[in-house]
Amino acid sequence: MPTEPPALALVIPTWNGLELLRQFLPSVIAEAQCWSAQSGQSHEIIISDDGSNDGTAVWLAEQTSALRVVASPHNRGFAAAANAGVFAARAPIIVLLNNDVVLPAGALDPVLASFADDDIFGITFRGLSHPAAQFETGGKLGIFRRGFWSCWRNYDMSAASAPVVELPDGPSFMLTGGFCAFRRAGFEQLGGFDPIFAPYYWEDVDLSYRARKRGWRVLYEPRIQVHHMGQATTRRHRTPWQRAVVIERNRLLFHWRNLDSGPLAWHLLWAHLLLPQMALRGDFAYHAGYAQALRRLPEVFRFRRREIPHWRRPDRDLAVLPPPGAISGE
Repeated sequence: MPTEPPALALVIPTWNGLELLRQFLPSVIAEAQCWSAQSGQSHEIIISDDGSNDGTAVWLAEQTSALRVVASPHNRGFAAAANAGVFAARAPIIVLLNNDVVLPAGALDPVLASFADDDIFGITFRGLSHPAAQFETGGKLGIFRRGFWSCWRNYDMSAASAPVVELPDGPSFMLTGGFCAFRRAGFEQLGGFDPIFAPYYWEDVDLSYRARKRGWRVLYEPRIQVHHMGQATTRRHRTPWQRAVVIERNRLLFHWRNLDSGPLAWHLLWAHLLLPQMALRGDFAYHAGYAQALRRLPEVFRFRRREIPHWRRPDRDLAVLPPPGAISGE
């Protein structure tokens, strides 16, 4: 007889991250096993190896049978690697983690309860720096100004009058792709992360925005705390210029794909005004990113034709301001 699917799946994409897995994966395995023992529910841990050539496959084969490995022969980028891991999962709730994340004891305890309402698509976690354990990432604020969404400012919930375990959740503009949880069914309806953003950057903003445009909610859950090294992989495998070009290209693609006609017109005005402004500043990464985005316009048009029928909320309703009791954070 077929076994009952696990209640929770932990998915970790990795590429040439052997040293990071050696350092951080033991905490994930230990917390997942502890969660299962205490909750009486099963879990699965899936490592999605995106074409590593640093010995990752050999090392994973030597590890505990508690791991499942989904391997690609080629490096395709974060979106494709994450999708492969999520689509291989059997659990209804996915915890997506970077390979440089520590799960402290009790981190998984609030996850399932956070999905009590059917319209909740995902929750983003409270991120602390590793090893300093200083606040780094919380709920994400979002404001549309000068034709672009600004969505990188954090807010946190004050623990002055209540311990962390009692803090309320609040809205978040986006899920942080390095440490979040979401419904697998909703992820599959959205088609997962879009590989157009390969190798990385903006795919988590795009996924969250598309979910929210469909009327689903994305929340910040401050009770779930993780420790994150931060950009350990991108710093090693891309130059600052290459990262800047990718960021600019994907920022433009995100707006071209997802905005209603009115905000899109306003965005295009500002996007073109930035061309001479950036040239005067000597910042030509924007121009390189713009040129790369233009080459992907056919994909953008196909995406919009497919996605627009599913839109339920206009862009003007998707701004996120600090909720009552929030404190600012950067």
